[in-house]
Amino acid sequence: MPSHKLLDTILLILGLAFSLLIVASLIQLIFGGDVLQTFHRVTSNVIYVIFGLTIFLIIVVLMLENSSPVHTLAWIMVLIFVPVVGFILYLFFGRNWRKIKLFNRKEILDKELMDRISQLIPEFNSALLNHNLEHKLHRLLRNNGKAILTGRNQIELISDTGIAFSAICDAIKAAQDHVHLVYFSIASDSTGNYLKNLLIQKAKAGIEVRFIYDDVACWKLPRRFKRDLILAGVKFIPFMPVWIPFLNSRMNYRNHRKLVVIDGKMAFLGGLNIGDQYLGKDPYYGYWRDSVAIFEGEAVLSMQAIFMGDWYFVSKENLFRSDRINHYLNREAISHIQMQSPVQILASGPDTNHASILQFYFSAIANAHRYIMINTPYLILNEALLMALKTAAISGVKVQIILPGKADHWIVFWGSRSYFEELLEVSVEIYEYQRGFMHAKIMIIDDEVLGLGTANMDLRSFNHNFELTALVYSDDIVKRASEAFYQDLAFSKRLDLEEFRKRGLIDRSKESLCRLFSPLL
Repeated sequence: MPSHKLLDTILLILGLAFSLLIVASLIQLIFGGDVLQTFHRVTSNVIYVIFGLTIFLIIVVLMLENSSPVHTLAWIMVLIFVPVVGFILYLFFGRNWRKIKLFNRKEILDKELMDRISQLIPEFNSALLNHNLEHKLHRLLRNNGKAILTGRNQIELISDTGIAFSAICDAIKAAQDHVHLVYFSIASDSTGNYLKNLLIQKAKAGIEVRFIYDDVACWKLPRRFKRDLILAGVKFIPFMPVWIPFLNSRMNYRNHRKLVVIDGKMAFLGGLNIGDQYLGKDPYYGYWRDSVAIFEGEAVLSMQAIFMGDWYFVSKENLFRSDRINHYLNREAISHIQMQSPVQILASGPDTNHASILQFYFSAIANAHRYIMINTPYLILNEALLMALKTAAISGVKVQIILPGKADHWIVFWGSRSYFEELLEVSVEIYEYQRGFMHAKIMIIDDEVLGLGTANMDLRSFNHNFELTALVYSDDIVKRASEAFYQDLAFSKRLDLEEFRKRGLIDRSKESLCRLFSPLL
């Protein structure tokens, strides 16, 4: 959009003007003088004019984007009444990169890779799906996310993070050709260093190791940690590095995926990050409840292709054109899988034309007939999702949601609680997990469909982050996920509507304030 280019130019001029003002202020402070004082005053006036023009242009851009009225009005009110705060928030959270097409290079290769995968995998006959909901979701995800329906898959679900991390490390130890990893957050603690040393060992043994980490989430990761990996031969590359954090609006678009692919034949997908905290070693959080799925079979090829697209975006190394492409997309390595467990791997992010995972959530909830089970650490909803949940509950669908009983992020914790009362009023069952911290991202619909991956049930995951979700259409796997959900219920406290209404004014104020800012995120 031309308006975005003009806005970028004005932001650049505004930054230069601010720099000039700072220099003038320092000179005035050190040397004084009437001429410098006049220069300082003129520079200040110029900045006020440019800043006012910038605020006006931001409002025009917001209106031209034709976003939801609530979203647009929230931004306009903040920009008018607290312009400095509104300007800073807009730099971080306001830019719609899906429309600006920041990720054209990645989008083109992703399509090329999906076309290649379509040639490698005979797509599962959707007529063999057992339920109407599966047919509807399959068509939706094939059209909005190019998610191929694979049939021959073997899937194991793990609910304990210690067991999951051990399984990941064992698979890395057994790797014979390559190890590909994407992680949002890595800590330089005993867990992070154990994985680091293991990857260094594999790289020195001649195994190709590629690792994408999110730059913003790993700001605290020491340089030595990164240097040790790189010197050992691990290709350790940040996703969209932010060199000037407070002047770079791209910091809002993060890679929230957690994926490990081993030799093109095994993949791990779930919500688990790397660190002691995520293995239940932090006294505040205690037991860390997360979900990780182990895949063998054709779905691994889809996840490998998604990794290759991410890798090209961060490194400009096109693995698709490598002479080792058959090692990465190894059809023979998974040919032994005979089990029929239909799976679609859905990638979503600002590089796609559709908010694919959001559309999946909405469609699945709206078409549920008997029950909906949800594990999520956050519950920040738009009007469509809120209405879908309320309508399902009013229609007689049993809706159960398990959330953490303690906060890890203050704003989203209290913002989530702002939705509780109106959901409880229509008989949605809300539970707070008491055993530790609930971080799993699970949705189960009618014993028919399981959604598992990295996306939280919040607007950030739906609109800003790069996320991955696996849609599993296997009755046996869905049943196992349901059993794990019932075990979670045993460690959870159900909220009572009348008791919840008795919460104090301070809590209500925190909820309302955090919900007010949620459309801006």
